[in-house]
Formats: sequence, structure tokens, C-alpha cells
Amino acid sequence: MRRRFSTCLALLALPLACEPDTAPGASDSRAVVDSGFAAVADSAWVDVSGLTLVGFYPVKTNEQLQLDADLATTLDDFAFHLGSAMDSLVAAGVTVHYRGGDTVWFRTPLRRWRFARSPDSADVGYVLADTLLQPVVIHGVRTYVDLIEYVREFRRTGRVTIR
Repeated sequence: MRRRFSTCLALLALPLACEPDTAPGASDSRAVVDSGFAAVADSAWVDVSGLTLVGFYPVKTNEQLQLDADLATTLDDFAFHLGSAMDSLVAAGVTVHYRGGDTVWFRTPLRRWRFARSPDSADVGYVLADTLLQPVVIHGVRTYVDLIEYVREFRRTGRVTIR
């Protein structure tokens, strides 16, 4: 009888022995993986370590652009104005990125987040972000003067008044 009791007690204690240490103050060494971010390639991330401007645009084939002359013109204007503002923005300490697609992935050492363009919004636009984690989204093509002014305003106030 005593032997059966010892065997049963050992079988009941086995699952407890397999659990990680959960004593008060003990840390759980298992990493928690956020599956929404786990599949994102490292090259897709925009590292935000200061004031950052990301221009986003749709990825289209040449055939699609030939069928949609308005979008082709929009993309051309978008690239021209962002390219024209680039030197001034970089000289002002702004990191500038271009990102194709409907989703832009951001990360700081403390947080990760994503911007997803809604289907009913403009095809192109900009996201201004900093380490304070309050990004501003500007839809549509803006002139290089507008972009420089938006960055100055964002740096000063943390907000942007869309003109």
C-alpha cells in the first residue's frame, strides 16, 4: 500500500517538476513572441532613433501605371518633391525613408508599431515619427517646401497642421 501511495505521489508531482520556476521573484526565461511582428523581415523595419520622415507609396507594375496615368503622375510628383527636400531634411537631422506598400513597420528600442494605409486614403503620403511615439500621417503629395515646414512644426510642437 505504501509503495502504491509513493508511486501515485511521484506521478502527481511529475508535472510540477516540469513547470518553470514560478516562485515569487523568479523570472520566466521564456521569450514572448508577438506573431504580428515575428514574420517581418529585418530590412522592412524603419528604426526610429530621432525625427524620421517616411514617404509611402503603392507598389505598381509598369503595366498598371500605363493604365492609370493619374497615379503615374502622382508617383512622379511624390518622388520629385521628397527628393528635392532630402538634402535640407538630412541637414536638419531628419532620417528619411521611402517605403513601398500599404504597411510601414516602425521600431524603437522600446516599442514596435505599424502604419497601415487604409484602402480609401490617398495612395501616397508621409509618416513623421520620433521616439516619443506619437506619429503624424500626412496623406497625398506635398511640395518640398511643405515637407520642410511640416518637419519644423513637428519638431517644435509634436503636431502638424495639414495645409
